[in-house]
Amino acid sequence: MYQRIVAVVAGALFALLALVATIVTDLHDREYPQAIGAHGRVGLDFGSSALDDEQAFDRLAQLDTGLGLGLVKIAPDLAGAGEADRKVFVSFAEDVPPTEFGWFGGGTGQVVDRERLANSYADGSYLLTGDVSRLDEFIAALSGEGVVVHARAASISESFGFVVNEGSFLSAVLAAFAMIVALALFWLSMKARGRALRVLGGCPVWRILVQDLSGFAGALAASGLVVLAASTVYVGLAYDWVYVGTFVTVLLGLQLAVTGAALLAALAMSATAWPTVTVLALRQPAVRSLRTAAVIVQALTFLLVVSSAGPAWTAYRQAAATAADTAMWRQLSDQVGVQFGLGEQEMLAVEPDFGKAVRDAESRGTAALSFTFAERTRPAGSTDYSGVALVNQRWLDLVTKGAPRPALEPVPRSEALANAENLAPTLELWSRDGRPGAEVLAGMRFFRPVQDYRLPVAMGGGGGQLVFLHDVLVAVLPSAYSVIDDSNLTSLASTRNIVFSEIGATQELLQRNGLGVDSLRARGFTGKLHVVYIAEDGILLAQFTAYVTWLLNLALAALLVAFAVAAAISALITALLHAKRDFPLRLAGRSWAHVLRVRVAREVLVGIGLTGLALLFQRPEGVVAVLVVAAVGLLIVPLCHVLAARWCFAGVGRRRI
Repeated sequence: MYQRIVAVVAGALFALLALVATIVTDLHDREYPQAIGAHGRVGLDFGSSALDDEQAFDRLAQLDTGLGLGLVKIAPDLAGAGEADRKVFVSFAEDVPPTEFGWFGGGTGQVVDRERLANSYADGSYLLTGDVSRLDEFIAALSGEGVVVHARAASISESFGFVVNEGSFLSAVLAAFAMIVALALFWLSMKARGRALRVLGGCPVWRILVQDLSGFAGALAASGLVVLAASTVYVGLAYDWVYVGTFVTVLLGLQLAVTGAALLAALAMSATAWPTVTVLALRQPAVRSLRTAAVIVQALTFLLVVSSAGPAWTAYRQAAATAADTAMWRQLSDQVGVQFGLGEQEMLAVEPDFGKAVRDAESRGTAALSFTFAERTRPAGSTDYSGVALVNQRWLDLVTKGAPRPALEPVPRSEALANAENLAPTLELWSRDGRPGAEVLAGMRFFRPVQDYRLPVAMGGGGGQLVFLHDVLVAVLPSAYSVIDDSNLTSLASTRNIVFSEIGATQELLQRNGLGVDSLRARGFTGKLHVVYIAEDGILLAQFTAYVTWLLNLALAALLVAFAVAAAISALITALLHAKRDFPLRLAGRSWAHVLRVRVAREVLVGIGLTGLALLFQRPEGVVAVLVVAAVGLLIVPLCHVLAARWCFAGVGRRRI
């Protein structure tokens, strides 16, 4: 019977490990899509190279053809209809027909040809789907041209390491080990009386240990094989057999690690809780020596639960913010920046023309400016705002589309000028007609986000990096061109603090203002202006953040299951120790509440103390979550004690205990 109980509980534990293996497989497939045969990845940074984006793509195509690497660039699907997690994979091979494939975790990706990169940056991540035996030649060739290359092979251990490094999910993995240790305690408690009798009978110690551990290992192995076989077939049929290798590797490794830990724990506890002559002579319950270990396991698991509640709740709250970030990046998916592939003298020569292009675009409502000055630029002692965002009306129209109305509220001019006065010297340097900075500030309108609204703004010089702020002072220019001179407009565009709408419209804008390739060549220029999407990296990052949030919340659910198992086994050991007392009291008509009140009250008080300890290290926003999860845990304790006591009462009545 005890073997069946161990097998059932171990089956539940191995099912939890199968879920962990599923998550690792999903994460591994996201990093290295198995459906397209990805088995490596390289990160390329052309910032220190003399190659512009178009030349970089030509060079990559040349190397890919010569070395057979099967190079594929990862990019978001900017045209995907409402699918926030959809990606495209751009192949450098010739004559590649568009091909869709499925992810392990659901959704679809698409392999497309190189035309998709016509308006993309060359920097980013690339998959390797071909022969990587000559990867060193690829790295050497690019490094010799000033390209920074980071290469890594597809590694299941890397994906598993990422999962473990996530704090809350690490707690879930530790909880699995706590569960198996509690299960070892249960096994030893069930074997304690028989082991004591064998000690009295003179059976060798090594034989007793081998018999106990072999029975325990057999029950674990049987459950593990059943779960492994069933889950493998499920993955193959429900997903695809291409994922089975990764899944089996992860699950089998986890099962072996947990089983090994269980056997070591059982061996250690068996040695430390060996029946002594005194215990046998006094006819004390043989499981008494295991009680301390059981209490420690239960207490540590409960502490893990309440400690993880705060971070998990914070991650849950951030999920809404992450969704908003993703939605905003997709809202900006048709926005483009201008990359200047020009020499120093050519840059100086095109600045007046680019200034006219900005004026032209603003008149058509297609140029947006956002430049956020960091906190250090604010006057000393001013703490009302985290920064000052210099924007034009087009930016506000762009990022507040679909936001609650009104998204911004006016700021009193005296308050605004007090918080923005340190910007006056910068604005004077930027000024088109040399006006004093204070006069430039006086011509602006000032706003701040309404309560509970985070306004997306671009960091100054941040390469298009967006931050979502609820306490930013928003300074709205009459227009970027009327305030900022041509040189600084060009500089702001190069850092993607000025963006334009739509690829085609922006290319026409440049041609109309003498900045097209033909016009530049007619002037003897060798460089050119390249139009690129600005939202690709932001969409990919927001997708990844949303996935991590899901992992963190799953961890808390796994921990609650682990604690319930540990509490149940601890309660069963306690019920076995008190069976001689509980049986006559219950026969005398005492209620279970009366019989169990002392032991339940003791554990509840300890739980309250552990909750208080966890609260000392929680952020204020996680306090409520900790209290709720602790309340659930403290409700599990009396329930486990009642069920365990009832089971022992029935066992004593039938003379099985």
